Amino acid sequence: MPIVPTDLFPREFSQITGIVYSKVKICFDVSCLAVTVFMTWTFLGHLKGLGVGTVLAAFTMGKVIGWIGGWMDRHVEFVSCMEKEEIKRKRPQNYAV
Repeated sequence: MPIVPTDLFPREFSQITGIVYSKVKICFDVSCLAVTVFMTWTFLGHLKGLGVGTVLAAFTMGKVIGWIGGWMDRHVEFVSCMEKEEIKRKRPQNYAV
């Protein structure tokens, strides 16, 4: 599954630092929102186009993605197509590929 760059940075940062992904994602989204508000206000002089949904998404999407990611980790295993065939044969048969 392709990962967009705005999700790749928080995921890698979480793995490197050991901080829970949902917390990193929320901090990242809120900081991006703050930069957007600052730039929009500075360059346009108003906040037109920034709605309640955007603000709510910044504060909640990290937690939702964390829940869904946890569920997927328990039920699905993603395997690289570059993985060696011998490793695939050693995997138990009850894993979804």
